[in-house]
Amino acid sequence: MGTVKKWSTRRLKCASQAEILRCHQRDDDFVNHLKQKLSEILHNFGIHRPLFHYIQSDIPLKLVYFIFTSGMGNQTLGEEYTGIVQANLEARKVPTLTVRVLAAILECLGERMVLKLLGQCQAYVNRPHSELTPTAITFLNNFLSKLRTMIPVIVLFHKGIFYIYGRYYSLGQRIVGLDHTKVYGPRPVDTVSWGLRLLGIATLIQCLLRIWQCSKMQDTTITSTSNTKCISHSCQLCLETTATTATLCGHLFCWTCLSEWLRVKPQCPYCREYVPPSRIVHVMNL
Repeated sequence: MGTVKKWSTRRLKCASQAEILRCHQRDDDFVNHLKQKLSEILHNFGIHRPLFHYIQSDIPLKLVYFIFTSGMGNQTLGEEYTGIVQANLEARKVPTLTVRVLAAILECLGERMVLKLLGQCQAYVNRPHSELTPTAITFLNNFLSKLRTMIPVIVLFHKGIFYIYGRYYSLGQRIVGLDHTKVYGPRPVDTVSWGLRLLGIATLIQCLLRIWQCSKMQDTTITSTSNTKCISHSCQLCLETTATTATLCGHLFCWTCLSEWLRVKPQCPYCREYVPPSRIVHVMNL
């Protein structure tokens, strides 16, 4: 990255959506390949199980990868492949080390940290012997639950904006003002960009549908609570079957929904906390 300072006095051209996507796809492919090789090495030495949680997650390897590339002022493999570099287009200069590191941390951990912080706030509100009034506890629980539901929608909405306008791949990069500029190599044809813009419109529609679905689900929950005096322990995914299993973070689901979900992604469907399939808890006496 230090070799591209000569472009700082020129007018920087923003890299296209296709180039940025191809860059991140190549970086992700390398991280996945690195994870596979590391898993094989640890398995051969017999220390695979103690480090299973860290191996299954891409976040530690992504952070190490960005430290040895962007953190040291170098291009990533994806950036070299597509001919783009990280830049501050408004200031027309290479971003500082602090900005690059902060952008990598926000991209890898930003959503998870916010969700975990909201979960801790909700646990603090619901702690025993709380000095808050019941009305305040109910209000804060509803508010924090809506925020935890909306965070993934906001991230998805930003992704749709990127597909349309081609600026700031992640929300963390937008916060720190880090973008990508094209410095060498051929540029893709405009038809690819228009295809991605159409994908962006579809993504925004998906966000609206998620918001509508969440609001409808909350209205249904409020109506059912007001009509019944007993607490209904139903699955938070299908909302029909009685919940029989719980995640480590305390959310209830039926066995069928939770096992199918964890088979695809080892995360809690509600708060996105990491949940290995072997650690789900069977709940009794509900």
